[in-house]
Amino acid sequence: MTETCTREISKAEVERFLYGKHITACPACGRFRSQCDLDVQAITCQRPASAGASATPVDVLMVVCQNCGAIQFHERTVIAKWLDCQRRVK
Repeated sequence: MTETCTREISKAEVERFLYGKHITACPACGRFRSQCDLDVQAITCQRPASAGASATPVDVLMVVCQNCGAIQFHERTVIAKWLDCQRRVK
């Protein structure tokens, strides 16, 4: 059973996640990330069906580099869990 993240994740939180994972530059153009050069969009995709199971929806955040247009996808629940863990550590 897939857990769904219902709360909104802000652009600043996505930035914190990327920096926390040491993803500080665009993997395509190498430009250093800052809040002015990436765009974050929430979308829902379908995870492919496995043997005997139907396709399941997956909420993802699409992170777009405003410099070169490269796109990265990150699952919302992964980001939400990481952010929650960071709050508990503080």
